[in-house]
Amino acid sequence: MNIVDTRARNTFNFVKRKNIKNIPLFELSFLDHSIDISGYTDVIFQSTPSVEFFNHLKDLIDKNVFAMGPGTQSSLGAKGISSKIPEDPGSEGLKKLIKSSVGSGKFLIVKGQGGLNIISDYLEAEGVEVDTVQNYQRVRFSSYFDLSKDFDNADFVIFPSRLAAEIYFQEIYNPDINSKFVTISSRIKDYVDSLGFENFQLDYFADNFESEILNLT
Repeated sequence: MNIVDTRARNTFNFVKRKNIKNIPLFELSFLDHSIDISGYTDVIFQSTPSVEFFNHLKDLIDKNVFAMGPGTQSSLGAKGISSKIPEDPGSEGLKKLIKSSVGSGKFLIVKGQGGLNIISDYLEAEGVEVDTVQNYQRVRFSSYFDLSKDFDNADFVIFPSRLAAEIYFQEIYNPDINSKFVTISSRIKDYVDSLGFENFQLDYFADNFESEILNLT
């Protein structure tokens, strides 16, 4: 069984899988984000890379820290930082979680360049002081010609991000290859659904993730 995970490097570094091959479809690069975070009460990390590239982790000790989902929370935990996550991972769930802090705190949102603005727009609409810092960018490869060959024998292709799915279907997809697709969030699933491709949403962080994929055969 040939299973390919398209996650970028510096994403979900704590996840170790024996029988899944990692083939990134884009790179992540650091963006300078010098900032004094002493005046913020609440800090939100929107993704795993936003944690990995953040220069001010030591200054979070007295902050209320929120993560978008379990992957981002695990990245923070690996660095000794506790955080809260919504019951339903994603922007809508996070809005409900931070509602109790609205009105009393000053928020900093840490994300990648071009990341979602749902949380910052929500806080601004509520009249909350909020700033955003972008500490990394996603960079597509200049060519996918050679890389596409690595997917020729893929039984399953995993999309841990929407961008990975976008690049795959734009640059890699071959209708003559009968691969099955696995997504890890409703946002990614909705995108692949919109293209007309069947896909299976699974819990990427579950201990039985690999066996759940095999059960799809």
